[in-house]
Amino acid sequence: MRSRSGHTTAAITAAAREHDIVVAQELPPIVVARLSGVRLVADLYNALVVELLEGGAPRRTQRRIAARTLALCAAADLVLCANERQRDLLIGGMALHGLLDPETYARDPTLRSLVAVVGFGLPDGPAPEPTGALRAAFGAIAPGDRVLLWGGGVWDWLDAETPLRALDRLDPGVHLVMLGLGRPGLEASGQQAAGRRFLDAAAGLLGTRVHVNSGWVPYAERGQWLAEADLAVSAHRDHLEARYAHRTRLLDALWAGLPVVTTRGDALAELIERERLGATVAPGDVDGYAEACARLLGPDGAGVRARVAQAAPALRWSVLAAPLVAWCQSTPPRRRVRRDVVRRAALTQYRWALAETLGDQGPVAAARRVGRRLRRAVRLR
Repeated sequence: MRSRSGHTTAAITAAAREHDIVVAQELPPIVVARLSGVRLVADLYNALVVELLEGGAPRRTQRRIAARTLALCAAADLVLCANERQRDLLIGGMALHGLLDPETYARDPTLRSLVAVVGFGLPDGPAPEPTGALRAAFGAIAPGDRVLLWGGGVWDWLDAETPLRALDRLDPGVHLVMLGLGRPGLEASGQQAAGRRFLDAAAGLLGTRVHVNSGWVPYAERGQWLAEADLAVSAHRDHLEARYAHRTRLLDALWAGLPVVTTRGDALAELIERERLGATVAPGDVDGYAEACARLLGPDGAGVRARVAQAAPALRWSVLAAPLVAWCQSTPPRRRVRRDVVRRAALTQYRWALAETLGDQGPVAAARRVGRRLRRAVRLR
């Protein structure tokens, strides 16, 4: 059996067994079942089971991710998430599947030793410096003009139209720059339509006040672009994905010292409100968005930038990753793997894969696949 990366499950298992600790975001249940003797950390930072709903992923993709997530939660010695909302989601899901055992709870009634918050961190080095890369890419932005930077792509669950419409209510010298509308692998994500809708909406302003990087800024160079902006902007609609999101584009902005204007509803928006690191507005509130941008481009901006600089050290990787580092250096009791749950997750995936094979390759290929997977399922007992 091959994973989506093209590697066989045997190869993945063999590579994992060469290590004492494996940190994984996604593994086939058959691999999870074979990792006895390896301490397993499930990195569930991205709440994919919710994101795929909003992104309109095919049901087979949603089911595969749900099965793999369940298998990881049934076997992992430690489960990681990005914020307290995600932690509640995971604990609730694990409780409904009977994965919260009395022994673990007796040792730690907080369950922090089982489900820990390790958010996305900022680099520990100094804040990035501007190099002129942004203005070099977009010659229409004059030296004295101001820049709102959308720090990434445009997906169905985001709302790039609100900052775009807010731009009409701002001074003509304010520009909106989209950092990476055409990211690598965009076709495979099924999110091309979201970018096209934005381009259609921005058609009258493209090249004058709205500037789209058609490629993708290399990760190591993103700080140079961020540091040249005046504000970071982000927006989303009112839906479940936003409640459990942890948008790294906002953290990158704080690393670069930028005030942030974003929509209320997610964990990082709460951080921005609480620490006064920018402004948050209601979903779809164009007037409120424009007012927030104008205020932070004006006299309020300097004070916010000072607070961002003060807050950034507490958000560094060396601080946020401390619970994972401490866990790796300790020798906590191994968790009992719920092999029955892992086996059910594997069998569930096999059933859906059989239907796909039958439709795509015919009954002979489906019969061969059934035989192989039944043998694997028996070995999971």
